[in-house]
Amino acid sequence: MRPQPKTTAQFVWGVTNRPELGEMFGGFYTEFLGKRILIDCGTVTGAKDLVQRLKSILGDKSLDFVFLTHIHLDHSGGLSAIFKAWPQAKAVVHEDAIRHLIYPAKLWRSTKRVMGEMAAVYGEPRSVDDERLIPHTAFSHPGIQVIETPGHAAHHLSYRLGLTLFCGEAVGCPYAWGANFHSRPATPPLYYPELTFHSLNLLLKEPAKEAYFAHTHERGPLMETILAYRRQLTFWDQFLFPKWSEMTPETDKKAYISQLTDELFEIDPELKPLLSLESQPLETEKYFMRNSVLGFFTHYDTRKAEEEGQKPPNFRV
Repeated sequence: MRPQPKTTAQFVWGVTNRPELGEMFGGFYTEFLGKRILIDCGTVTGAKDLVQRLKSILGDKSLDFVFLTHIHLDHSGGLSAIFKAWPQAKAVVHEDAIRHLIYPAKLWRSTKRVMGEMAAVYGEPRSVDDERLIPHTAFSHPGIQVIETPGHAAHHLSYRLGLTLFCGEAVGCPYAWGANFHSRPATPPLYYPELTFHSLNLLLKEPAKEAYFAHTHERGPLMETILAYRRQLTFWDQFLFPKWSEMTPETDKKAYISQLTDELFEIDPELKPLLSLESQPLETEKYFMRNSVLGFFTHYDTRKAEEEGQKPPNFRV
């Protein structure tokens, strides 16, 4: 068997209409067996800047593929601008998500409902040409594996190029702090815990030893990161479910979730290093963690509704 190559990638970001968010949104550029590939492509509002940065890397070379891990607009929003800049490029996307890129109105409504004020940072998506979208089940290339990893999103994919994995937010949003990687949950509404853990267990069987993670520039250890994330999700569930059970109709849900998020930053050792951040970046971290807590709550709400034979809340795209 031919030895599998180890792939390196460069994070390419786009400055959004909130420049203080810095290098948060973008994708990984890599070259693999003669193909030039971008894994995820950031937001609509950061697309112009991302395209310019990618052009400075590519020069007069073409871009062959965009691999979308999922279609949340901080990962797929730049696709229309990418297609305009490189007319020959095509995108690999989950077959069930293609319709939302061709007709993005429902995706935009869902984004505004779930993300609130952050939706304006992502930007309203533009329709893309269906002929440039490749269903993940129809894509085949030597040395590249497309892996279904639902959980963070029902349509989530991971990609293994040789012995390097690009796993989007299937393993949450780990971050490098000093010499260590720490976990941040990525469990927005609607969180699918059973699917998440199934995907994590599937990725543990992968031959890749290292991976690139969404919103994190550094390549990190795959197994250790997965195991840390499983422990963290279990810890959050054990903490949050009793708190959710104590809610009454009079509970101010928004304030309650904010309070619980503050508590998690104090008691979760994976999050605690972030408390040393300046106030603005710390508030950004807390914003996303509040959304992750809401994901747990919507999971509990959905489970309760299903147990009682009621219609669950609709947070799906």
